[in-house]
Amino acid sequence: MKVIEKYKQKKERREIFLYEKYKNYTIEQLTPILYDNDPLKRNAAIFCLQILSGDDVFNLSMNLCH
Repeated sequence: MKVIEKYKQKKERREIFLYEKYKNYTIEQLTPILYDNDPLKRNAAIFCLQILSGDDVFNLSMNLCH
């Protein structure tokens, strides 16, 4: 169990680090990260886009769906 807890803590720290890194990025800077191989980077970029919200983010998400 301790190994699992350490892994979870490490993952959480990395998620927080990535969010802090990306939180001031623009939509144009976040878009390429959505295609990164690292799922934690993609999730952090998605979270930042959700916080930004607005028409530009909505249009980006619609374009990604089609």
